[in-house]
Amino acid sequence: MSLLLVDDRPENLLALEAILEPLGQNLLRANTGPEALKAVLQDEFAAILLDVQMPGMNGFEVAEIIKSRERSRLIPIIFLSAISKEDAYVFKGYSMGAVDYVFKPFNPDVLRSKVAVFVDLFMKQKEIQRTADLLRDSQKRELELEHRTALLETEARSAAKLSQMNEELHRRQLALEQAMGARNRFYASMSHELRTPINAVIGYSTLMLDNIYGPLNVKQKEGLSRTLKAARHLLELVNDVLDLSKIEAGKIELSLQPVLFPSIVEDLFVTVRPLSDDYGSTLSLEMEGQSTSIVSDPRRVRQILLNLLSNAIKFGEGKPIRVLCKQLEKGVQVEVVDQGVGIAEEDLTRIFEEFVQVSESKQPGTGLGLPISRRLAQLLDGSLTVHSVMGEGSTFRLTLPASIEDVITPPRQLSSATAA
Repeated sequence: MSLLLVDDRPENLLALEAILEPLGQNLLRANTGPEALKAVLQDEFAAILLDVQMPGMNGFEVAEIIKSRERSRLIPIIFLSAISKEDAYVFKGYSMGAVDYVFKPFNPDVLRSKVAVFVDLFMKQKEIQRTADLLRDSQKRELELEHRTALLETEARSAAKLSQMNEELHRRQLALEQAMGARNRFYASMSHELRTPINAVIGYSTLMLDNIYGPLNVKQKEGLSRTLKAARHLLELVNDVLDLSKIEAGKIELSLQPVLFPSIVEDLFVTVRPLSDDYGSTLSLEMEGQSTSIVSDPRRVRQILLNLLSNAIKFGEGKPIRVLCKQLEKGVQVEVVDQGVGIAEEDLTRIFEEFVQVSESKQPGTGLGLPISRRLAQLLDGSLTVHSVMGEGSTFRLTLPASIEDVITPPRQLSSATAA
């Protein structure tokens, strides 16, 4: 702690040091007003003992500057004077912010006691300041602790809620898996159980229409033809359901072999020719580039293309149907293009959903062909997309890679989450 002693006479400063030395404080000298002002800027003082009569800048001028600065305006100033003892000087000293006005010669004990009071006051102010700082820090830490506690409680609640949600999600997932498993088992069981009587109906109806059991009249042939058509449609539905259940159960096995394009499409033209003749549609094939071969499952590729060709014929309104094959850098692309009624934009995603038929025409179908075809395309590491304009027709594009990167052992699986 420091005291500033300001006087232009060294002997006076020496006397002040002798009087105040018992206080045990750091005593700093200043011989002029500017020197005192510089000291006030550099250090902190408990009190300033300032001589009034000094050459150049007197004590009043020095005090005025000290009190005008924010840093030093609260420092107690004790004026010391041997000449300016009139009341006017005393009043001016107090008006300048002095805490005392002492005449020389002064009583050493009295002066020491007065300075001691200000030293003690300064120490108490510092202690109060330290206490206030500690209180602010304590309040700050308390607020931080409250905030952290609230945050931890929130996180704990969130964690508990998240855990509860995860448990519920896991429970629902298990329930969904069980339901899907039960559904798939039902599909598979019913499909196998239904195939036998359906095949019997188809077989015997065919034999009867071929007059194996004797001639039939016109009405009998008409009735049997309807029965045979309905049985074949039912068999198609059963086969589609069985395929769908296998895909969702991940039990589709792929037999990877070379698949030749456009040869596979030409073979399918032979298969669908009777259907296209019934609907009055012509079939044409275009190959962009040389014939190409990919490594895939020919049975599944034929199943996809056969479904696309059958749909194009059924919904093509008897207009020409084109198949465009294109060799890609790493695979092949096949487009089946019809000029039928087209598909509304809002239905372009729905057609790949199970058991959905969006066309207003009354063409027979199960509503499973396109969903199964897209899933098979994904199973072959390819894709099946559609572009359609109402009144102009639709284009279904099948893209397949040059080879399936991983040979599937055990059978390749496709979850229902990837469908459509």
